[in-house]
Amino acid sequence: MSFGTGATTGTFFPLGVGIASAFNSANIGVNVTAESTGGSLENLRLMGGRRAELGFTETGAASWAYNGEQMFSGRRITNIRGLISLYPNTIQLVVKENSGIRDWPDLAGRRVGVGIQGSTSALNILYVLEQYGLSLRDIKPEYLSFGEAMQLLKDDKLHAVMVDAGAPNSAIIDIASQHRIRILSIPQDKINQIRQKYPFFSEAIRIPAGTYRGVDYDVITTGAKVMIAVREDLPEDLVYNLTRTLFEKRDDIIKAHPRGSSINLPLALDGLPIPVHPGALKYYREQGIAK
Repeated sequence: MSFGTGATTGTFFPLGVGIASAFNSANIGVNVTAESTGGSLENLRLMGGRRAELGFTETGAASWAYNGEQMFSGRRITNIRGLISLYPNTIQLVVKENSGIRDWPDLAGRRVGVGIQGSTSALNILYVLEQYGLSLRDIKPEYLSFGEAMQLLKDDKLHAVMVDAGAPNSAIIDIASQHRIRILSIPQDKINQIRQKYPFFSEAIRIPAGTYRGVDYDVITTGAKVMIAVREDLPEDLVYNLTRTLFEKRDDIIKAHPRGSSINLPLALDGLPIPVHPGALKYYREQGIAK
């Protein structure tokens, strides 16, 4: 089975490796491989094209795919089902401390790594810029992976990098170990405006001071929730066992990546924008969190 994750420098890939390992060690008759991909949108297309059985995606992207909206207009992907809701994919806008960039409007005219073309990262930065009356036309967007963009930021060939991933993020840890950085917060009123227009975004998220070297203040931001989606045609008993294994092997998954702690039974169905797979639903009913 192919498990679509994300770039090796993000959260999806190492977390996916841990989850795949948990599945493979659970004696449920599967061999799952965590595949490095372009992330949420590619994973949805892989499942839609029957080239992956499951994958990480942001809830907003899953909603667009299932309902044929945004980049999926005229190209609905209806064979996806929910497995579990996880953590918010946190918006982290990284600049060097000496860049002169202290707030989002300061990005005007600057070269910004916004993520891979067509990625949720490139969309999510737009949603923040909108709150300041800006668009991608007001910045100089560079469509690069987190790792590529961070290298250019180190070399002073970019002014800022948009990272749309769980915190802590390995690419940010790396640059913070070599350069003094700043991560921009998003004011509460702007978060409220984003959530009013795009309800799949989370309440304010606090990245605690000290999460990254030199960032000795809390960063307040937001993000869209991450989920695991599976193909509709996967057998009910298989998906039941996958769901059960997530919770039974939770401690092992946390050892692979701390975001494994977001495997949280009371919140497992929180914000899922697409129907839940019957196999997962059977498990959640047994646990008393679904009817």
